[in-house]
Amino acid sequence: MKRLLFLSFILVASAQGAVKKPRAMDELSRHRTQVLEMGARLSSLEKEIGAKNNLYLSSLEQIKQFEADVRLYRERLTELKVQVKEAQDENREILKSYLLESENDATEAWQRKVHLELLKKAQTKLKESEAELASFDSKVNEFDQKLADLRKDEEELSKVIEELEVRKRVAMERYLTEVEKKKKIEAKVQSQKAKTKIAKIRKEFSEKPIVHAKPERFFSRPVDDYITYVSSQKGVTFKYSAVQPVKAVGGGKVVYAGDLSNYGQVVLIDHGNDLRTVLLGKMDVKVKKNDSVKDGDILAYTVKDSAEDQNLYFEVRKKNTAQNTILWLDPRGVSKI
Repeated sequence: MKRLLFLSFILVASAQGAVKKPRAMDELSRHRTQVLEMGARLSSLEKEIGAKNNLYLSSLEQIKQFEADVRLYRERLTELKVQVKEAQDENREILKSYLLESENDATEAWQRKVHLELLKKAQTKLKESEAELASFDSKVNEFDQKLADLRKDEEELSKVIEELEVRKRVAMERYLTEVEKKKKIEAKVQSQKAKTKIAKIRKEFSEKPIVHAKPERFFSRPVDDYITYVSSQKGVTFKYSAVQPVKAVGGGKVVYAGDLSNYGQVVLIDHGNDLRTVLLGKMDVKVKKNDSVKDGDILAYTVKDSAEDQNLYFEVRKKNTAQNTILWLDPRGVSKI
């Protein structure tokens, strides 16, 4: 019975431990999900705007084509009006001659017959011209109505695109805000992890005091304004987002300052007693080889050439062997991170 109660207690405690999560991790997971969802909505809006823009351009092209067609039909309509006017004048002249000859007793019958035939042909020609004119007038009116409809659709489509652009702008602002929140929480989580790791290392260090593994001295931090940092088995990578001075972490002599292929700018300082520190990243270096520096002297300035956070790598080396750099940093400085 006691064994069953003990097992039940262990199972309950395990379940509670499994359910319990750090609050920051839950918040980070929520913000990551929101960023993904907002990114998907933003992408969907961009696709919709692209489709509407294509439709808008097609509508403009169609309007342009209809305007050209309407222009041609109007030109033809003007020509037909002139032809109808000419046919009407011709018809009146023939009718007038026919009536005068009909009243003249001296006019022969065959002459009246010829004028009558001419009059019939003139009337037929007039009717055909009037019919063609009416047809073209109808087509021009039809094209005008179609053109008016196309322009109305184009205006409505333009308004839809404007509304979508407003929605996109608002969505982009919210997305960037959420991304910034996520970055801050990630930095907070990373900082918590780093502190936990430092505490664990220091605990192990205190429990296993090995004289040769202890740092001989402490170094200050190379940069002051940073978001967070990531510690590895060797160096420490500081993440920053602003241009700032990179300082010497202790007195010494510059043994190398310049570009290192595929790595960026490097500053290597010899502090004596086989101790050296390495700084690597995007920097505008202000020192040169053989310069003597003191703790806090400016060695370079960080370079900010993109919207993303930048990295500055720092490493302590003893007899040309990389050390666990985090343990060599000033405890007072580390505690502030």
